[in-house]
Amino acid sequence: MKVLHLPTPVGGNAWGLAQAERAIGLDSEVLIKHDTWLHYPADRILFESPPATRLEKLKTLPLLLEQVQRLSREFDVFHFNFGSTLLDFPSIGLPLAELPLFSRRGKVFVTYNGCDARQKYPTMARVRQAACHQADCYNGMCNSGKEDTQRQTKIARFARYARHVFALNPDLLYFLPKNASFLPYTVSGWQAIQLSDYQPPDRKFKIVHAPTNRVAKGSAYILAALDRLRQRYGARIEVQLIEQVPYVQALELYSQADLVIDQVLIGWYGAVTVECLKMGKPVMVFIRDEDLHFLPPEMARDCRQALINVDSEGIYEKLCELVENTELLLGYREAGLDYVHRWHDPGYVAGLTKLRYETD
Repeated sequence: MKVLHLPTPVGGNAWGLAQAERAIGLDSEVLIKHDTWLHYPADRILFESPPATRLEKLKTLPLLLEQVQRLSREFDVFHFNFGSTLLDFPSIGLPLAELPLFSRRGKVFVTYNGCDARQKYPTMARVRQAACHQADCYNGMCNSGKEDTQRQTKIARFARYARHVFALNPDLLYFLPKNASFLPYTVSGWQAIQLSDYQPPDRKFKIVHAPTNRVAKGSAYILAALDRLRQRYGARIEVQLIEQVPYVQALELYSQADLVIDQVLIGWYGAVTVECLKMGKPVMVFIRDEDLHFLPPEMARDCRQALINVDSEGIYEKLCELVENTELLLGYREAGLDYVHRWHDPGYVAGLTKLRYETD
């Protein structure tokens, strides 16, 4: 069975999943439209960078049309990600234009990664705290409500043509078809990520925060808490902010941390949490407990034990508790390792997708 993951490298999930699918006997590849500053691997890259203007975007059409025709004859399964396809032009009334062709030639699946499904105003109505409450999240692109409508249109189109819909964040399932299901992350460099030796932070306590988007991750709350922490504990606290750093270099920096902070607004964790847990690093992150019913019950239970759950209001107090009681970090390290190897092992995740490819 030939499987193609496309068209984005978001979070390294497609690459990690494709490698795991290969390991269990599928002929899986990753094709992306263009590279990003993170430089996740891919088997095929169509363009070096995204088009900067509408004219440049139009110039990509001949190659994209050619690719769609060729790919439709080459692969059996088309696993899209980030709620998008190669021919996705919603502004001119052509969202996800090639889905009818691909669904005739093979099986279509889609994985939603985050803000490709999450909608601002329904989220604000449902919960008290979320990145959607921040007016400047992703430069306010969702404030008009047009993005919500566009996402609803595209979700409905995927629901028509896809054999199954996956979600990498549990809260996305509030917006997706009822038969959609949660899928744990895979990460690009799983095999290369090594377990770090445990070093008790007796003299220095190094805390790392790596926001891909400061507003979405609640970095203002995190940095304010870290400033208060340094004022209280002085030179003992070392803080490193990791931004715009290529993937491989970022992994090396995570490995030097005593504690990693992911986000305090979204309600779920990202690929950085999976990577750091595999290194044996304790991770602090906001987990929205009411969304965990979308997970397997045992995963929800393990999640509560493995991660240091904080929100934007309680982060400083929890940081102080960990600085005063550093022996707690070893317990989170061990629980995190058990959790990540049970629920994010690529072989386990690939088994879930392979079953869907074969039976849906």
